[in-house]
Amino acid sequence: MPRPLPEGAGPDAEPAPFSLRATARFIDIVLAATAVSALFALAALPAAALPVDGYLAAMGWAGLLLFGGVALLFLYEWGFLVARGATPGKMMTGISVVGPGGGRPTRGQAAARAAVLCLPQAVPCVGLCFTLVESLGAASPDGLALHDRLSRTAVVRPPAPT
Repeated sequence: MPRPLPEGAGPDAEPAPFSLRATARFIDIVLAATAVSALFALAALPAAALPVDGYLAAMGWAGLLLFGGVALLFLYEWGFLVARGATPGKMMTGISVVGPGGGRPTRGQAAARAAVLCLPQAVPCVGLCFTLVESLGAASPDGLALHDRLSRTAVVRPPAPT
């Protein structure tokens, strides 16, 4: 029996199954982590030539990696949702994020969604656990995780062709 459509998701879509959402999130994590790693590797090249104490350099890089990485993850999620209505992982799995009425999420909705997903990552271990637990809410009967509820969005897939 299909799950009921989340409120405001639009008339022509059905809720995306948890398996597709999890697959899309895994693809996004791999893509975003690769992009963040590449950017930090490029930033490290000129920084390696600076005469800085090893401890200070290590602390600086740790802070940049932690907080800069979270900022880049936020921009990845927010930017793709505003521009395309889906992150690359969601596009690859054929699902998308919609706001009330079935259209693309607004900038504010995309920002709220990205904030709940990405900003907790600034707290090592605790943030990852929070994101994992709150994302498991998508396996609930209504298919809405905390970030869906707070941003008034839903993850849907197009209807099957008839």
